[in-house]
Amino acid sequence: MSTAYESICSQQKSWACQRGIRFDEDGYTLSLDDNLLLRLLPEVRKEFKAGKGDELGAAGIRGKMQALHSSSALVVNIFQYWANRDISEIASACGTPHGMTRMRFERTYPTTLGGTPPHLDVEFSADSLKPLVIESKFTEPYRRHTKRAIKDRHLDVPGLWTGLTECEKLVRRIREEERGRTSFGYLDAPQLLKHILGLTKAFGASGFSLLYLWYEIPSPEARSHRTELNEFMNLIGQEVEFRQMTHQELFQAIRECHGVSEGYIRYLTERYFSHLID
Repeated sequence: MSTAYESICSQQKSWACQRGIRFDEDGYTLSLDDNLLLRLLPEVRKEFKAGKGDELGAAGIRGKMQALHSSSALVVNIFQYWANRDISEIASACGTPHGMTRMRFERTYPTTLGGTPPHLDVEFSADSLKPLVIESKFTEPYRRHTKRAIKDRHLDVPGLWTGLTECEKLVRRIREEERGRTSFGYLDAPQLLKHILGLTKAFGASGFSLLYLWYEIPSPEARSHRTELNEFMNLIGQEVEFRQMTHQELFQAIRECHGVSEGYIRYLTERYFSHLID
């Protein structure tokens, strides 16, 4: 029986083969444009280039976004379409109040710890509304080896978690669990806690909304991931506004958006969501 990760990769390769898109043995397209619905806009390319995720690669080195199973490619294929349209439509589909006016990709939110700051995939903002920040996942929950550790510096700096009592408790619990077997095998809870820390430093604990957007493929792994996600949400309580949504739920909301093009819906359907269409 194939794993959820293998199923996603197989589906993506099948999609590419049906369209004559060439890819290497690792599932990376030979051209970035082949992996995207629309070529990267100059401002979007600049935002990804400024990040530290190596999404675009360098001269002679392929970028992570060229992977058929790339989470950043999924983000670009869903959200960049709206860059020159009514951004409030896609933001509202993500659950924000109507009125968002700005959308940015690969945003960074430094903490006081130095090093590489937390990177999040999309930020919606407006002068009169609290920002909505999105952490998007595609295959990551189904690859257990990608989990990050909690380092000593996340607990040794006095006042680092001020206003985030429950989050700090969870950080300490995970740090202790790392001596043995973590209870979060599918959800990258350490990464989410670091994101919350960076966002709190930027906006205050009540000044942002964090949306965890993940791709659900019917499987035991997805059920375990959802269980861990619910546990995480219960543990951090109401300290910050944290929500979860699947990419499948977002796609259904996008289909209801006013004036959305058939080509955009067809691309997303055929590539990512054919299992949702009768």
